[in-house]
Amino acid sequence: MNKYNGYKRIAELIFGEITDNLGPDEMEELYTWVDSQPENKELYNQIRNSTHFQSWYSFREKIDTLEGWEQLYPFIRKEKKRELRRVFLKYAAILLLPLLIAGGFYYFVYPGYEQGAVSQTAEIKAGSKKAVLILNDGNTVVLDSPGALLITEADGTSIQKTNGLLNYIKPVNKKPKAPLYNSVKIPRGGEFDLILADGTHVYLNSLSELKYPVQFIGDKREVELTGEAYFEVVHKNDKPFIVKTREMSMEVLGTTFNINAYENTGKVITTLVAGKIMVKGNNNESMEGRILIPEEQAVFDISSKQLEVIKVDVSLYTAWKDGEFIFYNTRLYDIMNTLTRWYSVEARFMDNSLKELRFSGSLGRYGNIDSILDIIKSTNKVEIVINNNVIILKKKV
Repeated sequence: MNKYNGYKRIAELIFGEITDNLGPDEMEELYTWVDSQPENKELYNQIRNSTHFQSWYSFREKIDTLEGWEQLYPFIRKEKKRELRRVFLKYAAILLLPLLIAGGFYYFVYPGYEQGAVSQTAEIKAGSKKAVLILNDGNTVVLDSPGALLITEADGTSIQKTNGLLNYIKPVNKKPKAPLYNSVKIPRGGEFDLILADGTHVYLNSLSELKYPVQFIGDKREVELTGEAYFEVVHKNDKPFIVKTREMSMEVLGTTFNINAYENTGKVITTLVAGKIMVKGNNNESMEGRILIPEEQAVFDISSKQLEVIKVDVSLYTAWKDGEFIFYNTRLYDIMNTLTRWYSVEARFMDNSLKELRFSGSLGRYGNIDSILDIIKSTNKVEIVINNNVIILKKKV
């Protein structure tokens, strides 16, 4: 079990004990962890004896926990009792997770606890399925509404749009003489999926753009990416799949990987989930290509032109595709960059030292931003004020 998932499991167990939702085997698992190291016992006691925890627990006793939980997550009403308990522990423990990883108890907020509220004057909504499709002739199609849509390109390729997905279906027995190109642009607060003509599935994150041939012609399949995308590439021995960013190229035959190439980060980060991939610089002949294996990540620093390969927990870098934010020892500056892209807001740091604060946790991507801001605020180091679509972060005095 990797370190992040280990912490997440302990968070679930502690929260389960707090809410009387642990079975005998889970109680034994928790106490085995507590007794395994002195620092584990110290942290466990610190959480249970914290004045913040005691005030939270008193509050919990005054409310109907299950009723409140069902109001927030109506879908779990249909689940069986066993599944209900599992879902409850999974989401509730998310609030405890940052405390464990931080090595101390800051404070955590139960849904509905007014003391954790963040001052704001307007609702900040999560992102949704939306994009702009640019056809080969330059015409654009806005993709921001539900329902089906059918477009036919000049070479006869059918482009089917259904529920946040574009699917390219090439015509039978008709090959173009020259490639046509389409682009999909994802605005701030958007995401979209597409299935290319070869069957490759691409998940595009907010503020990203992918340029690609309508049909792949020749001995390679090449696309261009700005921003972030998750690729599930169809295997073709005779036709490698190449993803080009401004600084790097990634070449595969058939594999699953994530590329983060936002231009304001100063890095190109390639994370391999399955298969093999070759990464190399576009304009740096002195840098040899590197082959990645699953659970490896290539980090290319644009300013220094240096490439580093490290072992990682891939879920930290691919969770966005499955509707989740996962942060592990992440700088507040980087967290806010992620949130501003998805929630279509701006972030202003009134004190630069706040940018270096580090947080860990896991929260649903489609939920209210207040849940995340509450955890940040709970450290008692950050004051947060929301003015329309601007999140202002101040040092708490």
